[in-house]
Amino acid sequence: MRLATLVKTMTASAAILGVGITVAYAALSGDDAIKARQECMKGQGKMMGVAVPMMKGEKPYDAAAVTAAIDAAGAGCANWAEFWPEDSMKGTVETYAKPEIWSDKAGFEAAGNKSYTAMQALKTTADEAAFKAAFPAVGDGCQGCHEKFRRPKE
Repeated sequence: MRLATLVKTMTASAAILGVGITVAYAALSGDDAIKARQECMKGQGKMMGVAVPMMKGEKPYDAAAVTAAIDAAGAGCANWAEFWPEDSMKGTVETYAKPEIWSDKAGFEAAGNKSYTAMQALKTTADEAAFKAAFPAVGDGCQGCHEKFRRPKE
């Protein structure tokens, strides 16, 4: 799968990133790329804010709410392939992106594919049991990317 395609498809189909992950590291200036990916991640966080209470049983499972949250997160990530120019490793805007994003493009792509696959599975759930079975893979996808490709906030 290619990242650019992943981004476009997921946005179009109400998913998080698109239909494939191949990062085409270019397009926006460094600071603009950092800001764009931070907005994308904020959208991802909002999606988790909808899904986690359902997972914990604090709110009833709502397939439409899950789909809407994934759609909204996907809209903020629509230009994902443009978020990774070389000059966005550091900028005047603080970034938590690790250099491994650029030095291990294949690993970054694999981590993105894992997240994409998990999100697609979550989006297709039709009942609470299926949702709760699919949700842990979403967390694993987030964690896998954050552990290797995102430095902790200080």
